Amino acid sequence: MDYLEKLMDYRLKGYCCSQMLLQLGLDDQKKENKDLINAMKGLCGGLCSGKLCGALSGGACLLSYYDPEKGALELVPQLVGWFEETFESCDCATLLKGNEGRQGEVCENLVVMTYEKVRALLEENA
Repeated sequence: MDYLEKLMDYRLKGYCCSQMLLQLGLDDQKKENKDLINAMKGLCGGLCSGKLCGALSGGACLLSYYDPEKGALELVPQLVGWFEETFESCDCATLLKGNEGRQGEVCENLVVMTYEKVRALLEENA
């Protein structure tokens, strides 16, 4: 199953961007953690307020999940810099502006690209 198939499955389960990102990471480790996925719901929709994108905050959480020390201190700032440079904003409402009716497509793209960047950062800094 590729990323897009997984994301479609997650969306059917009602997952948002931050939950999808963490679930991809758990899937890679062949782990389940329903409590963690439930906790990630607080990051949905830009902290439930259109603010910080859940794909970015989920990516930061995933980096810290994989590497609690280096992830938070070194890799998260790199992820944020990449995200801002790539998407020109970290703000959920700004990222979705002009994409009404296409939120699922936009968010899935953000999740996939952010997940791939998280994996690249982890590989580069292993």
